[in-house]
Amino acid sequence: MDALVSIVVPVYNTEKYVSETINSITRQSYSNWELILVDDCSTDHSFEICNSFAQKDSRIKALRLANNSGALAARNKGIELSKGKYLCFLDSDDTFEPNKLEIQVDFMKKFEHAVSFTMFQRITESGEFLGKSNVPFNTRIGYKDLLGNPAFSIITLMIDKEKVTVPLVQEDLVKAEDYVFHLRILKQGVDAFGINQPLSNYRYRPGSQSTSFFGNSADLWKVLSKVEKLPIHMASFYFGRYLVKGIGKRLTLFKQVISKKG
Repeated sequence: MDALVSIVVPVYNTEKYVSETINSITRQSYSNWELILVDDCSTDHSFEICNSFAQKDSRIKALRLANNSGALAARNKGIELSKGKYLCFLDSDDTFEPNKLEIQVDFMKKFEHAVSFTMFQRITESGEFLGKSNVPFNTRIGYKDLLGNPAFSIITLMIDKEKVTVPLVQEDLVKAEDYVFHLRILKQGVDAFGINQPLSNYRYRPGSQSTSFFGNSADLWKVLSKVEKLPIHMASFYFGRYLVKGIGKRLTLFKQVISKKG
């Protein structure tokens, strides 16, 4: 039997998108999965939508946190509840391509990788194709490669829980929580291996936390200097790397948005 894949999805006020997110899982060509939807006290109908899916499919679990605690707490709760050999993540406004799990599990099994990632593509709020990822593809990423260089998105990640200890991040760094999570995985001495196919879809929503370059920059500096505790000269070096690469990424995104509007 195929190994179980756990997909953890923090949910908060995404009633416009969460059904599409869930459907992208139920339509996977790989069928042995569990979907863990953790609602962070949404004030819209997000939880009701999640619960309605859970009532129809035993592979789907929907739970609601007692208090509004943020996406990180919701993700940590999902990790704690996950039972799969493989673990991956999705945000409640993003989607997977139909063969995402199948391709990535086969890749992990064939090469016995502990961690893998794929490319992603951007979609508009209405779900239309916006553009390819503005993150350059790398076939292999180690801990040092990741410093100052967020080289993959958490919505593309897959972890073999039998080979890696999955960290429960606690730092209050809203715009860099995913990055800290990735660093803690690779700091265990494993590398992440890439699949050069866009198998996840990131919904670009202007004004969202992940689109704030200056906010991301401030939190990334905190990660390098206070979380990773790098000497000031090393933190400065890797932060400079981030700024250079970040400007390039922003230019690519800007061109995609302008082209779409045109």
